Amino acid sequence: MNAIRHAQALITWHRDPGKFSRNEWIRDIVVNYGEIIDGFMHGDTWTVLVRITSQLEDTWDTYADVAFIVDAAPWHLWVPGYSFNLWAGKDVATVHIL
Repeated sequence: MNAIRHAQALITWHRDPGKFSRNEWIRDIVVNYGEIIDGFMHGDTWTVLVRITSQLEDTWDTYADVAFIVDAAPWHLWVPGYSFNLWAGKDVATVHIL
């Protein structure tokens, strides 16, 4: 998995990321590009890999690599300054592309 194309990011976690190993790809997180209407998601949902590389002292914030698992995903949106929420049953973090 070392050949995965990725972007560097700062992640602001809404839950303690301490259960995740550093430098290993986390595979069960998605990003929703759409909206929830009447309890149903309308729009695209893409799986996002996250690899935590370091943690900011005295916070839950981490630096990480993030990647889609397919080339057809909206990579063009991931430019410096772009932000999006990660979802794993509920919003778990906000990603800021560096």
